[in-house]
Amino acid sequence: MSGFGLKIALLFCLLAAGPLLSGQEQIPPITLHMDQKSMKEVLGQIEEQSGLSFSYNSRLIDPEEELSIHVDQVSLEEALSILFKGQRISFEVVEQQVVLKRARGRKVKEEAVELKDSTLVVAVKYTLSGFVKDSRTGEVLIGATITKAGGAVGTITNSYGFYSLTLQREVEELICTYVGYQKDIRAIHSPENQSVHFSMEKKLTYIKEVSIYSDELENMIRTTRSSEERINPESVRKMPALFGEKDVIKSLAAVPGVKFFGDGSTIFFVRGGGRDQNMITIDEAPVYNPTHMLGYFSTVIPDAIKDVKIYKGDFPANYGGRLSSLIDIRTKDGNMNHFGMDGSVGLLSSRLSLEGPVWKEHISFFASGRRSYITRPLQNWNPNINDLHFSDLHLKLNYNINSKNRLFFSIYRGEDNFEAQSRPDFSTGINWKNRTTTLRWNHLYSDKLFSNLTLLGSSYDYRLYMNLEENDYWNSSIENLTLKYDFTHYLNPNNTLRYGLLVAGHKYDPGNIYKGGVEWDPGYDLSVRYTREFAMYLSNQFIINNTVSIRAGLRITAWQNMGPSTEYQVVQTSNGGIERDSIAVREYPDGEVYHQSFAVDPRISMVWQPGLKNIFKLSYSRTSQFQYLITNSISPFTSLEVWLPAGPNVPPQYANQFTLGYTRRFAIPGLSLDLEAYYKRMNKLIDYRDHAHMLMNPLVEEELLFGEGEAFGLETILNKERGKLRGWVSYTYSRAIYQVNGINGGVPYPAYSDRPHDFSLYLSWAFHPRLTLSSNFIYMTGAPFSSPTGFYYYDNHQVPSYAERNNDRLPDYHRLDLALNWQLSSPERKYQHELIFSVYNLYNRINPVALHFNKITDESGNFVVPVDFYSNPELLSSQYYLYGIVPSVSYHFNF
Repeated sequence: MSGFGLKIALLFCLLAAGPLLSGQEQIPPITLHMDQKSMKEVLGQIEEQSGLSFSYNSRLIDPEEELSIHVDQVSLEEALSILFKGQRISFEVVEQQVVLKRARGRKVKEEAVELKDSTLVVAVKYTLSGFVKDSRTGEVLIGATITKAGGAVGTITNSYGFYSLTLQREVEELICTYVGYQKDIRAIHSPENQSVHFSMEKKLTYIKEVSIYSDELENMIRTTRSSEERINPESVRKMPALFGEKDVIKSLAAVPGVKFFGDGSTIFFVRGGGRDQNMITIDEAPVYNPTHMLGYFSTVIPDAIKDVKIYKGDFPANYGGRLSSLIDIRTKDGNMNHFGMDGSVGLLSSRLSLEGPVWKEHISFFASGRRSYITRPLQNWNPNINDLHFSDLHLKLNYNINSKNRLFFSIYRGEDNFEAQSRPDFSTGINWKNRTTTLRWNHLYSDKLFSNLTLLGSSYDYRLYMNLEENDYWNSSIENLTLKYDFTHYLNPNNTLRYGLLVAGHKYDPGNIYKGGVEWDPGYDLSVRYTREFAMYLSNQFIINNTVSIRAGLRITAWQNMGPSTEYQVVQTSNGGIERDSIAVREYPDGEVYHQSFAVDPRISMVWQPGLKNIFKLSYSRTSQFQYLITNSISPFTSLEVWLPAGPNVPPQYANQFTLGYTRRFAIPGLSLDLEAYYKRMNKLIDYRDHAHMLMNPLVEEELLFGEGEAFGLETILNKERGKLRGWVSYTYSRAIYQVNGINGGVPYPAYSDRPHDFSLYLSWAFHPRLTLSSNFIYMTGAPFSSPTGFYYYDNHQVPSYAERNNDRLPDYHRLDLALNWQLSSPERKYQHELIFSVYNLYNRINPVALHFNKITDESGNFVVPVDFYSNPELLSSQYYLYGIVPSVSYHFNF
């Protein structure tokens, strides 16, 4: 690590730990020589010398009362005792404030000190902590707000539903609020360390909403984070969807700054980054290919999801490894009290979820599965299809050992399979699998120190079958095993410290051929790669006062390439070429560390809330990435792709991002406006030289080129979260420009994610207690692509010539979707079921996903691939699109 890196690390460590150090400073002695000055002026002098501020009721003292006071180098307690001599005024130091109040009998445990007829009261600190859960299911609630009655002091629950709140003054009540739930109030009978748990009840549709808006506004300074969005799984269920298949990943299209490829794809780009710069995790385990049916659907079952957060910047320090975004998905824990079932039947697939207690209030389970059944319908269209299906399985066990210990065990399994009869004697196919496993242990070391130990593993395996009968296939895979230990230290209501460690191992198979299930030797070595990763991280959120909050964090990562491995040392020339005479082969034995990389990633953000309804946000974050995806196509309708690690020939990527945001909360409950501008600079971006050979290439690094990119934009969204009419309208203007030596003559060119204008409108209208109509409109600038700059003839073939990268655009993309949710049962019934009617692409917009330059028109005007090259046919451009209007119906039930 460079000296500059060490200085940066030290700086951010001091920033993160600053409140810890400042909290231990002694109050300096007070010196006052004031004659005939007002009480307000005297208190102002004490504030200036002590660094504290006063809080009092104007009826308690007269700020304009004139007095004289002379003291030299006395303690704060002595100065205040002299100042209030003869008055029944007590005072106590609470954090950075001196609170003045009427002296009287108190219930709080205090130490009373008599000083010159005045009483100094020093309150004893005590901590209230506990969990917030759903009263019906026992599921912990993430991000619930806990506050003391009549004040803005509060906190929020973490990812496991835990909170800790340290107080210095007696409170009579503690209030918990959570969107979609009724407010819960708990009485506090004594000011001592104790557990206070909340059991929240969901609001039924026929119950008038109880407004908790003012409580939420007061605590937004604690909950607001730059570039963070939260997706409500219930909202996803009501959104129109292709073939009625509700899709959490595709719902992100409504999030400003997230741009999807287009129809039939779950591939997305965030703030100008590449598709491999987004990390999707399920219960903390990464999913490397979150798609089904070559991108038509995502791997996540909506019924299994409890919480979804997306970070587009200002990443939490405990997350790293990607440049652009993190999609953090948490699955349901399982009902601790009652058995339940949830299911859905659609046109393409069905899903079923089961949950319930194994040991009531101690052990619960959750299981959710999905399977498609589209093979038979497709066989009517193409009898050569033997099989086409996808499946998902989520399983989770939740063991509440005692009040201080809890275990979670969860797995996910997803699979896609396609088989087709190529000839009577053999068939071909594609198969890929995603697997994740997570074991987590929550432990409370004290009321203020929460810990989570996680052991997780994930893998992605892809097979391209050349001959199913002979078991001949090409196979690529990636695996990882990770151990991490996270701590959250609730030092006080205004200071929360988070820190932890991570150790991980990764394995990459770049793709090898197997004949009869046995690895085939192609005559050159496509070596499996092994890497180790070590990371430590620290972050601190501290509330300076009721208007300013600061988060400072630091993540330090060490990346090691290990043997056994075969590396081809490639030397890049200044113009992006390869010195082929300099290529050398190196063999590394098992366990040898032959290359290391380091990254120091600081993150800092500030939130300023000058009033209840206005919030300003500012952030800077640096992110690093040590894994990259290589593929032979920009099309999303292929999963023929390979993951490889950074190493001797490929440096890590890194990005620096700055954001500036503003949030306005209006008087209408649930109505808000968010604006956020960003600028992101990316370095060591990977692109491919023209006509790159990516697969089965031991020198794949020679096909890679490295450059820089910049992305900037302004994201706006007007959101209404309450009432019969809900929804949002958003608009984003953004640009993403790359510059890579060896591409486009070194001239900057638009990235594939460069779609300047992006507009979306989503509305949900509950016009009847059982009927909800929802609509979704999307418009965005067409995606850039490389079109021919000319044509030439070679051996009677007309050949397109490409001289520029991404020099053209597809037509603008837009569509309108509608859905009607018909609730068939009343809210109080145990058995709930509904019908969902939806129309995807209502006005039958033709949105092309690709343009081809390899066809001519026949006598009937149809596009065909030419076969007679002696006539020198003129090639024409043709558009390829997936579908027009798609109606669907599905049935959903739960009890």
